[in-house]
Amino acid sequence: MLRKLLFNPQIALRQQKKLQCPRHFAITAAAPKILELQQVHIEEAIKLEPTLSIYTNEVWRRAHETFLNHGLATVNFLRIVTANPAVLRRTPERIISSLEIWRACQFGETLLHLLLTKYPELLDVSDSHQLLCHVGFLKSRVSTNKNVWKLLMNSPDLLAQSEKTIEEKLDYIIDVMRIEVPELVKSAGLSMAFEELRCRHQFLVRLGLFKPRALKADPDEPTTNHRLYQITDTSEKTFTTKICHVTLPEYEAFKDLHAREIERKTRKRREEEDFSDEEE
Repeated sequence: MLRKLLFNPQIALRQQKKLQCPRHFAITAAAPKILELQQVHIEEAIKLEPTLSIYTNEVWRRAHETFLNHGLATVNFLRIVTANPAVLRRTPERIISSLEIWRACQFGETLLHLLLTKYPELLDVSDSHQLLCHVGFLKSRVSTNKNVWKLLMNSPDLLAQSEKTIEEKLDYIIDVMRIEVPELVKSAGLSMAFEELRCRHQFLVRLGLFKPRALKADPDEPTTNHRLYQITDTSEKTFTTKICHVTLPEYEAFKDLHAREIERKTRKRREEEDFSDEEE
């Protein structure tokens, strides 16, 4: 199942950073001019991912030709197989099938290639029906295919989250924080656990550093609030010291108190519901 997909975007990002290092600059710099896969490219890729050394030149050539025929340049191919070596041993038919599954999402070729190059693990998705259902759900909340693409570029782990989990965070960001979709899709806010998202927001509110917009306010009207990405796409230390201007121990103390507060409210609500059921 798609939600149980073993997916680790951090690995892909680390591999991309390797490919962008100065000593591998030749691959990146020459990318627009490269049509043929050269031995030096294979050797550089193997240095980054030694497990690729088991494949013959014919396997490399076959896989490269398949990706090239479907619009992915040599540099994209090298980044994909370095971050997801299993792709190299797949048949051309299976590679094409994976690409077609993602094409059905209708992001457009250019955006799709960017997504698959950044997160090659996405080529492991095999359930087209479930993927389309998940993408359809996201589109129902953020309006356009491009916005769904932006969400996945920032939070590819959304594919492993249930609709209920995503819905809870979307409702909080849009209805409680009153953040508009254009700002939402520019952040990795949906990758954060709901409890942490709510805690960070409440901490800012109680410090007087976050004020929700009025319900009928113009979304283009300037606000003094920090952007969502500044709240969610930062480490705990950066969030506390740079965004909240307090110490990390202060935030840690608040987290503990906030968790207890939520627990008390939850327990009280359940007791009231039980009492109501007994009366009926």
